[in-house]
Amino acid sequence: MRRVVITGIGIVSPIGNNVTEVEDSLRAGRSGISFSEIYAENGFRSQVHGVPKIDLAENIDKRQLRFMGPGAAFNFIAMEQAIADSGLEDSDVSNERTGLVMGSGGPSTSNF
Repeated sequence: MRRVVITGIGIVSPIGNNVTEVEDSLRAGRSGISFSEIYAENGFRSQVHGVPKIDLAENIDKRQLRFMGPGAAFNFIAMEQAIADSGLEDSDVSNERTGLVMGSGGPSTSNF
């Protein structure tokens, strides 16, 4: 059996854009879900959504951001947070024994 260690966490979500903000929102019982005018106009059965409130251009170089939809950009920011939180060096991150597990709640619908 191999040992697995969680070394870093990153998060971008409708209730916060880092671990501390999300924890504070959860403790306060805040929801990041709101009514979506666009979903209603398009006749979607579900007319609510949760969208992170973060300035992507402030967090990602514009040359990289041009090739990302919002969903990919949120994941990129969370990944950078997780790497920073881990304290790993670049050589550790690029090591064949280092893995990354991540999740995403939905696609970048603006790309459809």
